[in-house]
Amino acid sequence: MTDAFDREVFEGQELVFQWGDPGDSAYVIEEGCVEVLTGVGTEQRRIAILTEGAMFGEVALLDRQPRTASVRALVPTRLIRIDRSHVEELLLRSDSVIQYLLHLLLARFRSTHDAAGLQQRLGNPDANPADAATAALDLHKAAVRTLSLAQDLSDAIDRQQLELFYQPLIAFDGLAVVGFEALIRWHHPSLGLVSPAEFIPLAEKTGLIHRIGQWVLQRAVADWSELRPFCVDSARHQPFMSINLSAPELGGGDIVAAVQTCLSEHGMAPHELRIELTETIIIQNMDDVARSLHRLRALGIGIALDDFGTGYAGLDYLQSLPFTCLKIDKTFVQQVNQSERSLHIIKAALELARSIGMSTIAEGIEDAEIADQLRALGCSHAQGYHYGKPMPKDQMAAWTLKHRAAQMAHTAALKP
Repeated sequence: MTDAFDREVFEGQELVFQWGDPGDSAYVIEEGCVEVLTGVGTEQRRIAILTEGAMFGEVALLDRQPRTASVRALVPTRLIRIDRSHVEELLLRSDSVIQYLLHLLLARFRSTHDAAGLQQRLGNPDANPADAATAALDLHKAAVRTLSLAQDLSDAIDRQQLELFYQPLIAFDGLAVVGFEALIRWHHPSLGLVSPAEFIPLAEKTGLIHRIGQWVLQRAVADWSELRPFCVDSARHQPFMSINLSAPELGGGDIVAAVQTCLSEHGMAPHELRIELTETIIIQNMDDVARSLHRLRALGIGIALDDFGTGYAGLDYLQSLPFTCLKIDKTFVQQVNQSERSLHIIKAALELARSIGMSTIAEGIEDAEIADQLRALGCSHAQGYHYGKPMPKDQMAAWTLKHRAAQMAHTAALKP
């Protein structure tokens, strides 16, 4: 792992950094030793000697404040340098509660070591107490909101605050409705509609994702008997319901048994269910996810790779995992007529899918121009506001009437 970091060599008595320097890196001693000094000029005082394996400089790295001490090599010393870029993304992606607790711990450490006095003595022109206070308040608000949502989310299922919306999936061939994607919504009693982008990660971190996932599965499969009649059912187009599963659901517990039981209870054919997952989910727990996917596919359930092109994994999983559908991310779809790069990425994805026998869905289609382009490129299915937004099932009948009128107009326009 340490091969990814830079190394620096310091001679004996050479300064690594001094009091007041920018805190843009931390260090691990690979060989040699250093002394840690407080104070400046003739007031310097040794407070510690660190040897092989010790880390130093991490506090300034994390809280972006100047150094509160000087460090000097006592003998020729080799250090592993850890730059802010290595940890910044991880910090940004961490839970707001963790960020807030880290902020409090660092503030307490700084207070103990008189960091504020240090900045005043150095006359740091960049130090802005108002900015620091604002950042702390923002973290506090985010942490309180997260804690509050975590408590409320545990009761959301029992209090019937969750609801599934369904977004139509359209075949470019004749604009037939072939299925729906189930998308969860949370109607919070005081906050209103809470975005899944906010509460699903929270559910994963608190372990509530398993209860929520079971609720989504049960609700979507139960609703299928009412939604299926809105879909075309032919030799070319077999109707299906698509649901999203997270890494904890696919990697932990027996999701396969849960799916089988649910399908049996509601009399739904396995080939009419499709599971969607992203590349990020795959690489979080590759072995367990792969086992679950192969077992689900063996039942006849479809497997869709969602948000294709935005993840971090390689292409080898397309060969090793039993995907039946490739969903092209809206980032590329919405730029297809403005960006040559997006156009080429979509062409490559469509050709790849065709070559290995997978269907394709273009996500995020918002206008006719984009729809025409994706159809011309050979994409098989469409999803987006141009056709239909996510909606409760009781709105589907009215939407279907409007869509069938548009479908007839489209068919008429194609006739010579």
